[in-house]
Amino acid sequence: MSNYTKIKRKLFSLLLTTILLFAGLQASSQTRIISPYSMYGIGELNNQKLSRNLGLAGIGYGYRSNLTVNYLNPASYSAIDSTSFVFEAIGYSHFYEQETTSQFQSSNYSSLGNISFGFPVTNKIGVGLGLKPYSFVGYKILDQATRENGGTINYLYDGSGGLNEVFLGMSYKLVENLSIGANASYIFGNIENRTTVSSNDISGFFRSTKTDVDNINGFLVGFGLQYSRRLAENRNITLGLTYGHDSNLNVQRSKLIQSDLPGSTTRDTIDYSEEQEGKLLIPNSIGVGSWLKYNENWSAGLDFSWQNWDSFKMFGNSGELQNSYNAAFGAKYSPTVTTYSTIFSHAEYMAGVRYGQSHLNVNDYSFDEFGISFGVYLPIRRTRNGLTIGFEYAQRGTTDQDLIKEDMYRINIGINIYERWFIRRRFF
Repeated sequence: MSNYTKIKRKLFSLLLTTILLFAGLQASSQTRIISPYSMYGIGELNNQKLSRNLGLAGIGYGYRSNLTVNYLNPASYSAIDSTSFVFEAIGYSHFYEQETTSQFQSSNYSSLGNISFGFPVTNKIGVGLGLKPYSFVGYKILDQATRENGGTINYLYDGSGGLNEVFLGMSYKLVENLSIGANASYIFGNIENRTTVSSNDISGFFRSTKTDVDNINGFLVGFGLQYSRRLAENRNITLGLTYGHDSNLNVQRSKLIQSDLPGSTTRDTIDYSEEQEGKLLIPNSIGVGSWLKYNENWSAGLDFSWQNWDSFKMFGNSGELQNSYNAAFGAKYSPTVTTYSTIFSHAEYMAGVRYGQSHLNVNDYSFDEFGISFGVYLPIRRTRNGLTIGFEYAQRGTTDQDLIKEDMYRINIGINIYERWFIRRRFF
C-alpha cells in the first residue's frame, strides 16, 4: 500500500471521527450540568484545558510544544513539526455537591469536551482548528412565597442549553524565538429559560409558564504572542501573552406564555413572540503566562488571566456578573527513561493549583473559586501518542446570605495522537 493511500485513509478516518464527535458535542449542548449558578449570564463557562496538561490547573499561555494543539495561545501553533499532524480529544465526568444551611444535593454529568487538530503549512506557519463547548446551562430551582390570605405560590425556575465554539487559528514564526498568532471563532447555540408559577391551595389560581429561548451566534477574535529563550543546556523559558477582543453576538429571542385550562389537559397560549433581535456582548480578556523547562525531568508554568465581565450585556441586562481573574501554577515531572524502564517511568506526572475571582456576583457577594488538580500522561509504547488522566477538586460559593456552596469533582480524560504524515519515503 502506498504512503499516499495510507494518508487518504487516515484523513478519512479523522474526518469520520470529527463528524461523530461533532454530533456528540451537539448532543452535549442539551442539559448536562446541574448548577444553580448556570442561570446567570450565558451559563457555566467552559473550564478550558489542554489534552496533555489536564493536571496543570489549566495553564497554557506560555506552554509551547510540538505534541499538542494549544488553543489557549494561538502563537503556539508554529511549534508543530513541519512533517507532523496532531489530533486531540477530551471527555469528562463532573460531580457536584451543593449545600445551603438546611439542604444538600449531589449531581453529575458526563460529556464530550474539546476536539482539535494541528498541522504545519510551512516550517514557519502552523494551523490549529477544532470545536469545544463555550458554556453550559442546566438548573432547576424551586422557590415559594406566601400571600396575605395564607395561600402559597410556587415558583419553579429551570433552564437548559449552552453555547459551542468552532475555532480556526494560525501562527507565524517571526524569528527563531518569537511567534505571533490569531484565532477566529464562531459561537453558536441556544439557551432556554423557563419560569412556572403555580399554587396548591389558592382556588382559581392556574399554573402558568413563561419560556424564553435565545438563539445565539457570532464571531470572536483572539491574538497571541510567545517568546522563547534558552537559559542553559536543557533549560529554556517561554513567555506568552494573549488578548481576546470584545464582540457583540447576535441573539434571536422567542417568548411563549401559557396557562393550564381548568379541567383540561390542553394549555392556553396567552402570549407568543418570535425572533426578537438583540445583542450579547462578550467582553475582552487578557492572559499572560510563562513555562520553564528546568531540566530533562522538571518543568513548571504560571498563568494569570483577567476578563471584563462587568461590561457584559444581553438585551441590556448585565446578568449579575463582575470582572473575573484567575492565577494558576502547575508543575510536571518526567522520570529519566532507561532501556528497561516500566510504563510508569515513561509517564509524566502533573500537579497544579489555581485561585481567582469568578465572573459571578449574586446578592452583592463576590464569588471566589479555588481548585487543585493532579494528572498523569501515559504514552503508548513505541509511539508519541498517549492518554492523559486528570482530576480536579474545586470549590466556590458560600452558605451565607441564602446562597449555595458548591464542591466540584472533575475527572478528565484526554487522547493525544501525534503522527508523521508528510514524509515521502524512498527505497533503494
